Amino acid sequence: MSVYSSKVLKNFFGTEEMRCIFSDESRVKRFLEIEVALAKVEAKLGVIPQQAYEEIAERSRHLTIDWERLRDDTEAIGYPVVPFLKQLSDVCGPAGEYLHWGSTTRDITDTATILQVREALNILDLDIRIVKNALINLVRVHRDTVMAGRTHGMHALPTTFGFRAAIWLSEVDRQIGRLDRVRSSLNAGQFGGAVGTLSALGDQGLNVQRELMHELGLEPPDIAWFASRDRISEVIFVLAEIAGTMGSIAKTIIVMTRDEVREAKEPDVVGRGTSSAMPHKHNTVGSELVLVYAKMAAQFVGTAMEAMVQDYDRDWQGHFETIVVPQAFLVTHAGVKQMGFILQGLKIYPERMRENLEITNGLMMAESVMMVLAPKVGRKKAHALVSAVCDVAIEKEIHLREALHASELIREHLQPSQIEFALAPENYVGAAGQIVDNVLVKIAGLDPRKS
Repeated sequence: MSVYSSKVLKNFFGTEEMRCIFSDESRVKRFLEIEVALAKVEAKLGVIPQQAYEEIAERSRHLTIDWERLRDDTEAIGYPVVPFLKQLSDVCGPAGEYLHWGSTTRDITDTATILQVREALNILDLDIRIVKNALINLVRVHRDTVMAGRTHGMHALPTTFGFRAAIWLSEVDRQIGRLDRVRSSLNAGQFGGAVGTLSALGDQGLNVQRELMHELGLEPPDIAWFASRDRISEVIFVLAEIAGTMGSIAKTIIVMTRDEVREAKEPDVVGRGTSSAMPHKHNTVGSELVLVYAKMAAQFVGTAMEAMVQDYDRDWQGHFETIVVPQAFLVTHAGVKQMGFILQGLKIYPERMRENLEITNGLMMAESVMMVLAPKVGRKKAHALVSAVCDVAIEKEIHLREALHASELIREHLQPSQIEFALAPENYVGAAGQIVDNVLVKIAGLDPRKS
């Protein structure tokens, strides 16, 4: 059983939009589109009779695929284009003799792949912008929501949730840029005949290639790319990066929703994440799935690299792409859609964030105290003095505030009001607010202070 086609699990590991684009029906539809377009331009250029094209165009409308026959013939031959052409030729009658004129199987399969991938990228672009817009909203709302910054999973210094979400937003925006670039560059179809030299079409070869690509909304390649798979591998790289970004966001959300953290919660959906054994549980299933998608998408990069290594004018490595291209789109789009849903309904708990700032008894603010003290005694000495006070606070299990006020060496240089100022997390978020504003202005043209 495959999770991608399972009646029960398929929507966990893919989306209906991507399954439709990469379905057998869609693939064959693209084959037909290309073959009819080829006949049209070849008739226009006098390569085949005009009457043959008209027969092909008319009769192909009545093509009904015998899927069992197509499957059996494909298994016998090793690829589906020739079996497809047999059925199309049967429908077209004598005009079928002029189908596929001067072409080769990889012309059809590669061009069909480009058409499918371009359609899939357009859908992915729409949904990743939903993620972007949800992040813009979170950044604006939580620009000044103070929380604990964590490095290596432990409390570091105060930050804001707006700053954290702005990091995500900046990364998503860069991924959209990469997606835009690959969409704009992935425009060359494939048409070159057996080894790419267009030899079967004589002096009309380049004209047919140019007109065919124009008919399909593509551009002619500068040279055949049967054995140059960098176009496809680049798409897989971008998909893996996008899925990775979604996974990175998901991983942090998973930590934020843990019971001992409780700074966030996924959208409420009746029954979502419930346990069969523990009535109280609602697991963070959405983010967990996104993390799985990211790890799966990363695995396809290696396979895409394998497909790039081919000998001479092409070899069997193309089968790798048949496997990984649809699956990479399925898991990446599933991750983007799931993350869009999560972020649009993500619940944030500022009060809990404030409580968590204090779970280390003020030790998070040690650097802040040190930097207030440093101008008076020097940074090195300030570090030593504050470190010693932290040791006392840890040993006695008291708040850093109490230990600071009890230290004669600290009181010698700092007033109580200075200590209190240094211990307030909101006073030590640096330029977080301005940085968040800069991100919003750059990415969304928005100034949250004017909202």
